[in-house]
Amino acid sequence: MNLWLSEIAKAINGELRNFSSDVLVKNFSINSKNIGKDTLFIPLKGSRFDGHDFVKEALQNGAISFISQKDFEDIKVPYIKVQDSLLALQSLACYARRKLNDLKVVGVTGSVGKTSTKEYIFNVLSRKYKAFKNQGNFNNHIGLPISILNMPDDTQVAVFEMGMSNFGEISKLSQIAKPDIGIITNIGVAHIENLKSRYNIFLAKSEIQDGMPESGILIINSDNDILNLHKKELKRKVVTIGIENESNFRAQNVQRHQNGFSFEVGGYTYFIESFNFHDIYNSLFAIAVGTILEVDRQLVKEAIRQKERLKRRFEVIKKGSITVVDDTYNASTHSMLSAIDSICEFEGKKILVLGDMLELGEFSEEEHRKVGRYILQKPIDVVICTGKDAIYIFDEAKKKEGSRAYFVSKDECLDVLKREVTSNSTILFKASRGVKLDEVVDEFLKER
Repeated sequence: MNLWLSEIAKAINGELRNFSSDVLVKNFSINSKNIGKDTLFIPLKGSRFDGHDFVKEALQNGAISFISQKDFEDIKVPYIKVQDSLLALQSLACYARRKLNDLKVVGVTGSVGKTSTKEYIFNVLSRKYKAFKNQGNFNNHIGLPISILNMPDDTQVAVFEMGMSNFGEISKLSQIAKPDIGIITNIGVAHIENLKSRYNIFLAKSEIQDGMPESGILIINSDNDILNLHKKELKRKVVTIGIENESNFRAQNVQRHQNGFSFEVGGYTYFIESFNFHDIYNSLFAIAVGTILEVDRQLVKEAIRQKERLKRRFEVIKKGSITVVDDTYNASTHSMLSAIDSICEFEGKKILVLGDMLELGEFSEEEHRKVGRYILQKPIDVVICTGKDAIYIFDEAKKKEGSRAYFVSKDECLDVLKREVTSNSTILFKASRGVKLDEVVDEFLKER
């Protein structure tokens, strides 16, 4: 977005220093090394680093100005003095959003599936509109505002993923982005350590309504027990998607094919190139958004067929006759069970390499045991558990007759895999990101 420096100062109630003539800012960055043409550097003070220590580096790399909560008497370029640079960033993003009166915004939150849902929606909307999405992990109180500021001026529709770990965080993001359409993918147990119950997680995710207009539309997954039970508490018009329960956009006649799933919605057939059953739900959100924003049905069908391949999110990698499924980006109980379901559809020997699910607090043992008990019902041949609380998965899974269960260190996982992997094996790797199970995946692939 293009903004004049004087305009920025007024929007954030800042004081212009060393100002003689106005400059047009076209880009915004919080990283002193990532400075493009006509960039305003916004240094943030964190627990480990202070961005103000890198102001001179940002200027050397081409920044034309900066915002600062510190005085810089030895710097002669114009800059804006503020009380708090983080609040200034968020205030500026609010101002930029208000300027874009015709912009339609879709906000996506939920316990799992946010990124995949965002990608499907972006694919659909890009077929008709000049669309924008926040990248990677830019889904928090810092990433979302900087994404809005770097959005092209001609953007017609934006899709923003919104993450949280506690009350008030989604509300802040919603009031900045002001979504016209809000999406809650599901309510699981991610962040239950902080929020103590799934109902509280529902309340925290429901804060997405706080920045929505009264005419806004909220799309929810009616197959999710908590959302279905409490949907009458929501304050905006509710549209539902689902497979099992009656929904406005319901997938029926679901068929698994060699390279994905086909299903019918409202009498029309759709196909997604994905091995992950949960992507049906993610694509249903995109079908619903496309319908609401009047994207031609044929364009929607083409757009959801294949989303961008997301690294370490149920990423299927073929190595000769062996299939590796790298789902190590993150894990919760819901996503664990969903991934196990999907693996059961693969042919041949099925091996699970599972690590801890983090941030479960006092609920951790029971949630890990729940995964182990679930495995007992499934045609899984080998379970390899690693970590601290993954021992509870092992403790349940070892009860399964005819299968083998191991509890080993992360370093020992490869030794067990060498013994257990045979031709036509499928191996699922899944754990929370902090476990760093991706390192085992990389080592395993390196040796194949």
